[in-house]
Amino acid sequence: MTEGIPVVRMYTDDSGHTRFAKMQIPVKSKTGLGSVGLFSSLFVNENIYDNTGDLKTQFALTPVPENLKGEGPKLAHTAPRRQLVLTLSGCLEFKSCDVTEEDAEHKVTIRRGDILLAEDLEGAGHVWKFIESSDGNFYPWIRCYIHLGEEYDHFVSQLVPKS
Repeated sequence: MTEGIPVVRMYTDDSGHTRFAKMQIPVKSKTGLGSVGLFSSLFVNENIYDNTGDLKTQFALTPVPENLKGEGPKLAHTAPRRQLVLTLSGCLEFKSCDVTEEDAEHKVTIRRGDILLAEDLEGAGHVWKFIESSDGNFYPWIRCYIHLGEEYDHFVSQLVPKS
């Protein structure tokens, strides 16, 4: 059985709407040199051969608003760049704009520890809002953005649908 690290892929379909797909980063067992557990392939910029890297990382914090009503639609937008969004705190609902369906391809819950691959760079975009976490509380959305340029297409190509 192959295990993987879950990733929610948010992308623009051919009709210009944001969709969500549950994917996973494939991992393999690795031991030696202090490495124990399951590891993915190493993703580096294919244009840099010495592995010095050019990764751009950014952190963000959005406090829980005092009035949660209407928080989602006013934030309608597309992703500013292809990026991984690592949620460190918070619980949010993401939805596709301009669609009436509320199935798994058009709505997803993102929680602490989830990885979102944001690549809906055009089209109608998405909205998000704070929702209660499993303990009934609202938490600030603390996240880490890892910016991915076109040279990281090989990362996206290795994702597999989650079974």
